[in-house]
Amino acid sequence: MRIFRLIGLVLLLALVVWGIEVLYLLRRNASTPSKIQTQGKAGRTRLMAEFKGKERDLVRDYEQRKYLATGETAYDRIFNTQGQNINQLIQCIATEALPKTWNCEVQVEEFTHFLLLILLPHNEERVAATRIAVHLKPIIAYCKPYLSDVAVFDRNHKSYLFFDQEILEHLRNGGNLTDGLVAKVEHQGRSFTRFNSTTIPCEKHESHLFLSTEVIGPSALVTCYALFDTGASTTVLSSQVITATGNDDLTTAPKRTFQTANGLLSCPIVRREVNLAGIRRNIEVAVNQRDEVNLIGMNYFSGLKYIVDSEASCIHVWEK
Repeated sequence: MRIFRLIGLVLLLALVVWGIEVLYLLRRNASTPSKIQTQGKAGRTRLMAEFKGKERDLVRDYEQRKYLATGETAYDRIFNTQGQNINQLIQCIATEALPKTWNCEVQVEEFTHFLLLILLPHNEERVAATRIAVHLKPIIAYCKPYLSDVAVFDRNHKSYLFFDQEILEHLRNGGNLTDGLVAKVEHQGRSFTRFNSTTIPCEKHESHLFLSTEVIGPSALVTCYALFDTGASTTVLSSQVITATGNDDLTTAPKRTFQTANGLLSCPIVRREVNLAGIRRNIEVAVNQRDEVNLIGMNYFSGLKYIVDSEASCIHVWEK
């Protein structure tokens, strides 16, 4: 019996020791899942950071090496771009060389005469010829075989500087503008009016601009005042003006409905020649049979560019 008691005691002791070990292991491993989760999250974060770093390195390497295909400088890349004509070539090089707020256009005359027009923004004063010359030098260097002249226009699209081929060649050879050359550039600029804007004077009432308008029809010419309305797609003239300038049958004329401040307005559509300060446009006109309101809409300016000078109460208009 003593042997059995001894064996039982040993077994009980072993069971107690095993239980203690189980409790110890459970307590020690209770935080293991969260540790594994934390380690996994840290590993993913590290891998993502490494990926982003490699991605940045690849992008930086591409930016540093992409010129190898077409050229190291912006001008080289423009020259080596396929499918580009001379107009685009001069336009792209000028855009690269001029300040970002300036615009430019290229005009072609007699097939081989390429003229660069530099257009100052509407909120910038005239820039001196010597400062323009600094921006012209890289353009001249890369466009010499093609570029003939450069005209500079002020914020009202009026030419005030003109660099002819002789002066451009002088600048390309490293020369600077002397007082005499500046005077020549300014004189030529005032004389070069081919692409100048036409100024349409307005009468200002509160914040609205009204234009003296000639309406020419089959039977007569009538002068009236019309509101300049950038929100109107079509020019609208009163039935009195339309009747005085032609004998259209407004009952059978095609109609179009417009959304106005006073609700929907259905208007007959006819054609008239509208003249503002010598700019004559033959356009569709909506006939206002409700009242005598006339307004100049955006269809009059189709194919034109314009700048509204509210302070001077005028509109500067030129062809695109």
